Amino acid sequence: MSTAGVQVRTTEGAVVMNQEEPKQLRPQLQEIVSDLLALKTMAKDGTIMTHHSQRELVKHLSPRDLADVARAVSETEKRQQPICNRTK
Repeated sequence: MSTAGVQVRTTEGAVVMNQEEPKQLRPQLQEIVSDLLALKTMAKDGTIMTHHSQRELVKHLSPRDLADVARAVSETEKRQQPICNRTK
C-alpha cells in the first residue's frame, strides 16, 4: 500500500502534502472510533455527560494513534452531516 502523496506548491512557497487514499485504521482503533461516535450521539441531547468516558477510551493511545482516531471521527461526522448543513 503506497502512502506517497501529491505535493502542491502554494503561492507562499510552502509545500502541502495531500494523501491520495485515506489511512486504514487497525481494528482496535476502529472500535474506539465507533465507541466515541456512540458516546457523542448519546451526549447530543445534553442530559448525558460523556467527557470522562471519552477520555478513558483514548488515554492509553500514542500521539499518532490519537491523531488517527481524531481524524477518523472528524471524517465520519462530516459524512453523517446532512448536505444542507455542510459548510465549505
